[in-house]
Amino acid sequence: MMQDRYAGDVGDFGKLGLLRQIAGTGLKIGVNWYRTYKPEEHDRGDGKHISYLNNKAFRGCDDQLLAALEAIVAGGRSVAALEQAGLIPGACFYGEILKPGSDRDFSRRIWHQKALAALAEAEIIFCDPDNGLLVKSVSLGSAKSDKYVTADELISYYQKGQSVIFYNHRPRQKETLYLARFTPLRRRTELSGAHWMGLKFARGSVRDYLFILQADHVGPVQAAVEKMMQSNWQRHFSLLDM
Repeated sequence: MMQDRYAGDVGDFGKLGLLRQIAGTGLKIGVNWYRTYKPEEHDRGDGKHISYLNNKAFRGCDDQLLAALEAIVAGGRSVAALEQAGLIPGACFYGEILKPGSDRDFSRRIWHQKALAALAEAEIIFCDPDNGLLVKSVSLGSAKSDKYVTADELISYYQKGQSVIFYNHRPRQKETLYLARFTPLRRRTELSGAHWMGLKFARGSVRDYLFILQADHVGPVQAAVEKMMQSNWQRHFSLLDM
């Protein structure tokens, strides 16, 4: 997802709130921002989505986070500001720009190897692509490939003993059909022992967070999610039927 112009938007409030809850269990979080930059998109008028800062419905969820994001929006929105604010205790980050496959001078394989190294100490990896899991209509060689995470990238973290949470943008589609798009990933033999969970964050556009969990992480993560669902966060998050 991440471009500097988006930093501090309502999506950040949801995902950082979720990651803060999980970090509270003692699990170390690693964030791969899947950071992109395209001047033609940067100049467009989107990237606001900050009206939540003055919406009473968002109070009482994580007011410390709310105040911090308000300060970031007022002081200059950037991914660096999110990192420097220490919003996820003990987290590590990877923010090298991911360029599209149409850029022949860029190696996504090397970019991903650097991500694996930068986030090696984390137990939970959060991947934050603009759109989500790569779809059949987009090839890795296309100009839009930087908006997606690949199945192999997710699996490579899992094979290192790390759990993975990834963002996926929900299209206008019946939920059962939408969730079916993840079936091929779930059937990958490399993930045969994984525990799956999902959360929907329905504010503005619908944002989903898919969890691919190692057995040792299931208990703490489930406890963190249950705690959220018993708080004011339940106004914004709901469980997906995976």
